Amino acid sequence: MRVAFFGQTGPYAPFALRELLKVPAKYTLALVVEGKRMSREEHRLRKPGQPVTGDTLAEIGLASGIPAITTTDVNNAKAVDMIGEHQIDLMVCVGFDRLFSRQLLATASRGGINAHPSDLPRLRGPAPIFWALKEGRKKHALCLHTLDPGEDHGDVLAKEWFVPSSLATGEQIFHMGGILAGRMLPPLLTAAIDNPINGTPQEHRCASRAPRPKPEDAYVESWRWSADALVRFCCGAPYFRSPWIRYGNDVFFIRRGLKVDLGKRIPGDYSQQGNHLVVQCRDGLAHLEIQI
Repeated sequence: MRVAFFGQTGPYAPFALRELLKVPAKYTLALVVEGKRMSREEHRLRKPGQPVTGDTLAEIGLASGIPAITTTDVNNAKAVDMIGEHQIDLMVCVGFDRLFSRQLLATASRGGINAHPSDLPRLRGPAPIFWALKEGRKKHALCLHTLDPGEDHGDVLAKEWFVPSSLATGEQIFHMGGILAGRMLPPLLTAAIDNPINGTPQEHRCASRAPRPKPEDAYVESWRWSADALVRFCCGAPYFRSPWIRYGNDVFFIRRGLKVDLGKRIPGDYSQQGNHLVVQCRDGLAHLEIQI
C-alpha cells in the first residue's frame, strides 16, 4: 500500500512524519506533499539524491529517500496531476491550510486520513487549540478521521487525549499533538493494508467550529477566568493571536503566562511593574508577561 503524507513545515506535521519514519512498516511512504505559503505560484517535484540543506517537511522526506512535492496550492490542476502520477493508495494529512478538493481526494484510490487536534465533532476548523484554551481546557484530543470534502467531517477512526504542561506554548501543544499523531497512525495504516477503513460517524448536530482567531477573539476579562485557565490561555494563545486585556484606558498585550497565586487578592483589578502584570481572577491572581 502506497501512502502519501501531506502537511506543512512547522511544529505539527514534521514531528508526525519523523515518528512515522521510525517504525518499520509493511506499507510504503511513497510521497511527501508540503504546502507552502508564497506570493508566487510554485509546484515542484524533488527526488531523493538531491542535496538536502534544511529540515522542512519535504527535506525530512527526501533525507529518508521519499520524493517530495512542494506546492503553493495543493488543489491546483498541476499539483493534482503531479500527485496523481505517483499512484497513491492512501493519503495522510497532518495539518494543511485548506480543504482538499474532490479531484485531489480522487488521486488516492482508498481515500485519506486526517489528524485533527480536537475532540471531534467539537472544534472543527483551523484553530482548535486556540479555542480549546479559551474554553479553559487542560487536556486536548487528537482525532484521526477519514477525509472527505467537508471540514474535519469524516468518520472518526481513533482518538487519544494528551495533557500539556500548564505553561505550554501553542507551538509545544502542536508538537505534542504531532508526535501523538505519528504514533497513532502506524497501526491504523498497517490494518488498512488488508482491511476496509471504517470509522464511527461523527454526531454532526454536536459540531462546533474553530475559526482563525480575530483580534477581538483574543480579548480577555480576567474576572471571568480562573487564574489557571487564564495563564494557560496566555501561554498557548500567542502562537495564534496575542491575548490582550483592558482596564479603563490601559490596554495590555500579553506575551505569555507566568504563574498562578490561588486564593490571593490585590486591592484593585491589576498591578503592573515593568513587563510584569498581575491581574485579579475569580479564584486568585494570574501573573503575566506583557509587551512593553
